[in-house]
Amino acid sequence: MGLALIWGSTFVVIKGALDDVSPLLLVTARFLIAGAILSPLALTVPRGFSRETLQGGAILGTLLFLGFWFQTTGMEHTTPSRSAFITGTAVIFTPILSVLLAIRRPSVTSVCGAALATGGLWLLTSPAEGGHGFGRGEVLTLLCAICFAGHILALDHWTRRADKRRIAFLQVATVGILGILPTIFVEHLWLDRLRFNPTPRLLVAMAIMVLLATALALFVQSIVQSWTTPTRAAVIFAMEPVFAAITAWFIDGEILAGASLVGALLIFAGMIVAELRQPWAADAE
Repeated sequence: MGLALIWGSTFVVIKGALDDVSPLLLVTARFLIAGAILSPLALTVPRGFSRETLQGGAILGTLLFLGFWFQTTGMEHTTPSRSAFITGTAVIFTPILSVLLAIRRPSVTSVCGAALATGGLWLLTSPAEGGHGFGRGEVLTLLCAICFAGHILALDHWTRRADKRRIAFLQVATVGILGILPTIFVEHLWLDRLRFNPTPRLLVAMAIMVLLATALALFVQSIVQSWTTPTRAAVIFAMEPVFAAITAWFIDGEILAGASLVGALLIFAGMIVAELRQPWAADAE
């Protein structure tokens, strides 16, 4: 629950930081610094980096890089609350991906949860219902949710087979390394939108994102998620958009009202319903 609180509260922080820094540069700098902070934890482990650990760190880092790239870029075109609730649909995509990868039939609750979330997305984003439309920001954030769902499943797999501290370090470092070339060649040379304005607001935001939302949160997630099932982890993470909406209201005065509020509630209900019973739950637990 603490991780959901930390990640939920950073949506507003990231939205504000994007006024002073471009998305890819923000993601790259955030994870390179966090990787440097986590490096002593990994290097103090007596055994060397096994092939399985390196492979797991690379896969997890790639999923995180794509997810945060999509999310941060998408947040330029949508609000913190909308971004959070769409990101929260990762809870719906987690059982869907599990079904696809394991070739299992979805449970009834998974189907019902997906239906509720789909209806909620329509209400949250439909201009006819008072939303702002399903535009570029929403599409990118939905792609982010799929990547994060893959990360939840992959983390459950790799943290049960490799050293957790090194997995935490490798996935964070991988995100930072993967971001270097796209930041230079895509964001700077191709799109010509690289920007960095070291304002006090940006420096405070970076400190929060690096120390709390990245180094601490991902290290803790790597350790504790192996103590539970993907089902229970996903249910807990469903609180993230709720904390994001509360933070956005408290700091920016952003309010979800009317059809948008109903849509957000349907998405949240879909997250919970989808995780009430999963195909793998009996074996995992």
